[in-house]
Amino acid sequence: MIRITTNVTGGSRHIRRFYSSHHGLTPVHTISGPLASVDVKEFREKAFDAQQPLLIAAPNALRPDIEAPPHSIPAADKWFTHERASHGDQFPQNSRRTVLNQPYLSQFGDTVLPYELVTASPVITDTPPHKSSRLISAWLEKQLQQSSGITFHRFTAPLSLFLHAACITPVPWPPALYIAQAQVIDLPPALRADLPTPHLVLKAGKGDVYDSNIWLGIPPTYTPLHRDPNPNLFVQLASRKRVRVFRPQVGDRIFRKVRQMVGVGRGGGSASMRGEEMMEGPESDLLQVAVWGDCVHRGGVTSERDMDVLEEEGFEAVVRPGDALFIPKGWWHSFMSEGGDVTGSVNWWFR
Repeated sequence: MIRITTNVTGGSRHIRRFYSSHHGLTPVHTISGPLASVDVKEFREKAFDAQQPLLIAAPNALRPDIEAPPHSIPAADKWFTHERASHGDQFPQNSRRTVLNQPYLSQFGDTVLPYELVTASPVITDTPPHKSSRLISAWLEKQLQQSSGITFHRFTAPLSLFLHAACITPVPWPPALYIAQAQVIDLPPALRADLPTPHLVLKAGKGDVYDSNIWLGIPPTYTPLHRDPNPNLFVQLASRKRVRVFRPQVGDRIFRKVRQMVGVGRGGGSASMRGEEMMEGPESDLLQVAVWGDCVHRGGVTSERDMDVLEEEGFEAVVRPGDALFIPKGWWHSFMSEGGDVTGSVNWWFR
């Protein structure tokens, strides 16, 4: 275990975070939040101008048993809620599950969004748990028939699909169903209003917001190693994700080496965030192992002992509800969900 303690002279920012850092990765430097209270000058000095990753930790980071204060992003409190888990041994006694706020979100069920789905085979072969999920399975099978992917599929569908899948108990179904990179600008006005742009995004740089997106998923969900052309402020709304971050030159080496191993060549490639080649096939498998090693969710990947790229230097953080993570322009990063609850995130690319 690694203990991180941050003290800021002349202020009241004191935070202690505990991480289990895999493969010797360094925990991302952390300051205390909430996000809305972070001073712009401090953010510039420690992250934006310094071009360094920074985790802004929610005040309740150490006490998940205590009711959290209102989130600086209203969607966290309006789109999600908690219920007591009561499904036998599957959940710890007296535990709480993060679930969608169905009455609120169902008002927007007709909103069409971009989806991704990862399956173990070209068709859904596992048996859905009950009638509701069998209906979803039948609908998805039609979508998969039109997909060019083998195990990774993209399609558009209404929000109601995700709402139905997420309310299946005891475990939402199907796993790995992901509303990925849905642009905030395309959401209904009421949902857009739930996602106000943070003051750090508007004031740290030129105030130019390049794009903003939401990410809602049924675990396990995964974003492969990539880099962004603009600085990125990522805010976790619900549940947890683990992120690994690499300096530009380190990420370049990992990416080039993996592409050489699959015979793509020595060029750096486009490093498209969610290109087909990065979501399924040999390049996807090797990238996942190179970055995540024994944390990989999907089967059929090369053993980590066959990969020496695991020795590359990197940083790691766990983002929890209310946390914000700044990722500088050009820094490589990859996200993976943790736990079994529905996840929610929003990000802003800005200059």
